Amino acid sequence: MTKEQYAEMLHDINETHKSGGDTSACIAKYRKRYKFVYIYNDTIFKQIFGNPQNMELTANFLNAILKLDGGDCIDKLTFVNPAVEGTLSKTIISDVVVENEYLERIVMEVQHVKGDAYNDRLVYYVAKHTVASKTHNESYWLRNLNLISLQMFDGFPESRNYRHSIRLKNQENDEFFKKQTITLVEIPKFLEGDYDSDSSMLAQWLRVIDGLNNEKPVPVPDGSIFARLQEKAKLSIFTEEFLVNEAMNMSDRLYEMYVEKKQARAEGRAEGRAKGHADVLSVLKDMGLSPEQIAEAKTRLAAMDTPPAK
Repeated sequence: MTKEQYAEMLHDINETHKSGGDTSACIAKYRKRYKFVYIYNDTIFKQIFGNPQNMELTANFLNAILKLDGGDCIDKLTFVNPAVEGTLSKTIISDVVVENEYLERIVMEVQHVKGDAYNDRLVYYVAKHTVASKTHNESYWLRNLNLISLQMFDGFPESRNYRHSIRLKNQENDEFFKKQTITLVEIPKFLEGDYDSDSSMLAQWLRVIDGLNNEKPVPVPDGSIFARLQEKAKLSIFTEEFLVNEAMNMSDRLYEMYVEKKQARAEGRAEGRAKGHADVLSVLKDMGLSPEQIAEAKTRLAAMDTPPAK
């Protein structure tokens, strides 16, 4: 299901639960309608990729994002803030925080809205996780840190690339410090762009996730890592207790965001119509029509915007 469909489901579950209705029947209705959850929801994302039981899934996704292959691939992970399967586990720390066998920290964030201070927030997280991963009584030597931002907006609108690796550099573009990296993945840019020829592992991941979010699963080999993702993303495996907890804690905010999005679209259409009407009236004036004729035209344009009576 899409983000909006997931928000609507949570809102419905929330309202049904608060009114003392049949929550089980409400959830069953959505399980008939949708097969998969919205993977980029914070809590769902953490349930899938922040769960130690899904370590192989998470490691494969990280290898794809960080372009690691061969001997550089991540094989084993320690989950710093693991999700507890079947329960709500939203935290204010980060969506997914793991360390590899060398105690190098990797952080994954999912962000839907670009705020004015989002870049500041990413840099703050880098500093916070750098301090958190440093062992006491050591020298100033730091471990590697990679902060990954999976975002639903462009960080570099003018760039053709949808994946960006950011490090400290000097004016000659020479790297000053290689141990702190921010990796941005601009998901809409990939999905809406011309990347059909991109056969990278990251591109395959993004296509498979998008297929699930839109209830159009991409055909994948049986037993593959993507087949496992499809199993983990099924709405049917998330318990009623989890969905109710998720709805009670998050549905209002998500539903408000969904409603705001619909209102923004409606307002945009209204503004477009108003501008179109003004342009038409301006042309009529230039043509020398009388005030009465222009008034009649204005009335007809307004009538076009009035919905028919039911």
